[in-house]
Parts: sequence; C-alpha cells; structure tokens
Amino acid sequence: MITIQISWTGLVLASLGLLLLAVACRRWERWGNPVAGWVARRDRRRRARLIETEDTLKVLYNLGGAERPVPVERLAQAIGTSRAVALRIADRMVRRGWGRSSAGGREVRLTEAGRRRALELIRAHRLWERSLADEEGFPLEEVHAEAHRREHETTPEEMEALARRLGYPRRDPHGDLIPDAQGRMEGETGQPLTRWPLDEDALVLHVEDEPPPLFAQLVAMGFVPGVRLRVQARQEERLLVEQGGYLHVLAPEAAERISVVPAPPEPVPLSDLRVGQRGRILALGAVNNQRRMLDMGLVPGALIEVVRTAPLGDPIEYRVKGSSLSLRKDEAREVLVEPLPE
Repeated sequence: MITIQISWTGLVLASLGLLLLAVACRRWERWGNPVAGWVARRDRRRRARLIETEDTLKVLYNLGGAERPVPVERLAQAIGTSRAVALRIADRMVRRGWGRSSAGGREVRLTEAGRRRALELIRAHRLWERSLADEEGFPLEEVHAEAHRREHETTPEEMEALARRLGYPRRDPHGDLIPDAQGRMEGETGQPLTRWPLDEDALVLHVEDEPPPLFAQLVAMGFVPGVRLRVQARQEERLLVEQGGYLHVLAPEAAERISVVPAPPEPVPLSDLRVGQRGRILALGAVNNQRRMLDMGLVPGALIEVVRTAPLGDPIEYRVKGSSLSLRKDEAREVLVEPLPE
C-alpha cells in the first residue's frame, strides 16, 4: 500500500497555481491572445510615430525646408514641441531618406524624396477637404480634422481616383492651391486683407484654417472663399469690413488670415446696358431658345454693344461679332454680362 503525504505548504502552492491558471484563462478568454495584443499595440505606436513624422514633414515643407536648411529650434516652435522631440522626429525623417541634417544636427532640410512625400500628403489632404465639403456635406470648419485622418491612409492610386472624380479641382474649400500629380501648384495667391486698399471691391481667395477657433469664427461671419467685401476703414487695432450688406469689425490678427484678390465687376443683365455701352458676355440664363441665341453669337466671352432701342423700348438692337441682332427685353434679361468701361 502506497501512502501519499502532502504538506500544507504544497497544498497552498498548488491551490495558488490553480488560481493563477484560472485567472490567466479568464484574461485570455476576455482579452484574447496577449501576444497578438502586444503586436497590435506595437503597430499602433509605429503608426502614430509615422503620422507624427509625416505631419512634421509638411510643416518643414511650409517653412521652406525644400530650398534651405531650417533650424531645429524653429521647427520645434512650428509644431509646438520641445527641441529634443523635434530632434527625434528629424532623425526619423533622415532615416527614411526624407531629410538631411547639417550644422552638427542643428538644422534639417528636405531631400527630393521628402519634398515629393510632403506634396503627396498636401495633395491628399486638400483633395479630401474638397470631397468632404462638396460630396459629404461636412461643415467647412470640420473638414480639416477628418481630411487629416484620411490623408495618411490614401494610396497614390486612390488619390488619383479621388482627383478624377472631383474633376481635378485647383483649390480646396479654404482656397489653398491643390498640387497636381507632379507636385505643381499654379495660381494667384492674393494678398492679406490688412494690406488691401480702402473702398475697393475684393474677392476672398483663401482663409487660413489655423487656429481652428478663429477660423470657425470667420466662417460664421461669412468670410469664406468666393465672397465679395470692401474695407471701409483701417485703424491700428481694427478693420471695418463690409461684407454681404453687414459691417464687421476684424482684429488685424484675423484680417491677416484672409487673402483677397481684385473682385471682377458684378454681372448685370444685358437689358441693363445703355445705348452705346459695351459688355462681355458671361453666361446665358434659363432661356427657352438658348440654342438659337448661341447660334447668333451670344456665347460666353463675346463682346456685345447696344446699338439702339425701338421707339417703345422693345426690342433692342445689339452688335456682336460684327453682326446686328435684335432681342426682346425678356430675352436680354437672361444674358449676363460684365459691363466694360466706356
């Protein structure tokens, strides 16, 4: 007969082992494979570092890092971090072949590969902003954050398909130029509203979307690309701006973020021109015989002159492309023209 003797210490240790095994099984059942969880956390950290590096890459590009070295201190200030953190991010750019350090590591500039990647990110971001505003109905003040999330996940093939679907737009909803597939950005940049002459009509070309609270305030006031405005008065601490029939008081810091260009003359109906006055045709309205009017030479861009009116004021005779034609007043109202100086 075999007798098994178990000490109290052994019994306690065995019970503790069974308890730990049960806890481990419960954790495995609840949280899944701990190895897989560690891998997922590692991948998330890597992804976060890559996004941080790519965001800094765009900032370096905007600071002129493609043309000249940028001090690390200036880069740190631009991204709102310490010099030590900026140095670590710059080192990541160098290891990826996107950057090149100089002056003993105190300066960094973009390589050609870094410049191309920065422009790819900028293009993806601005295309997504255009899509979010035009196709998905996002409020203008919310497109930036969502576009930032999507830009890092967009492949070159997806970016080209997005640009094609949008019709290859030249500007994003804020008025920023969108780089083309070769990284070119062509178009006027305008000038800050703070430098615009008094009492001259201007067209808003671009509104800076940073900082977000100020941008949201400007949007709420109606300052968005495409609107007309006029600076009525300028003082050291404020500007008085007329926009949409309202007078707004803007601080110089806010007005500096609005870029404007000369506003074209507002279109008027052709019927409003006086005898002897000339205009440039901009568009045809909803006329039933639009095809006939196009055949008569009433095409956008054509110059047209008022020759004479009938004794009762209707019809009106015009000269366009060297030929004379007559239009009833209700037809002439549907032709929008830009009045030309007499």
